[in-house]
Amino acid sequence: MGDLDPQELDGITQLFVNLGAQPDQAKVMAAQLLKRAVQIAEERQISKVEATETLLKQVIQARNGEESG
Repeated sequence: MGDLDPQELDGITQLFVNLGAQPDQAKVMAAQLLKRAVQIAEERQISKVEATETLLKQVIQARNGEESG
């Protein structure tokens, strides 16, 4: 998790905790999400922020039992 921004990691970790994950699990999930966001940003030539936002929306939709479209 060395190359991840600590503030981003902490913020997204807290989001996952708020959604019901255990803190250790939430930190792993946050790191994975941020790494995937970088990959998506490069693939789609969008900003990391846009990619992160897209992934977080998908997480929240899945948590709420909604279909992603």
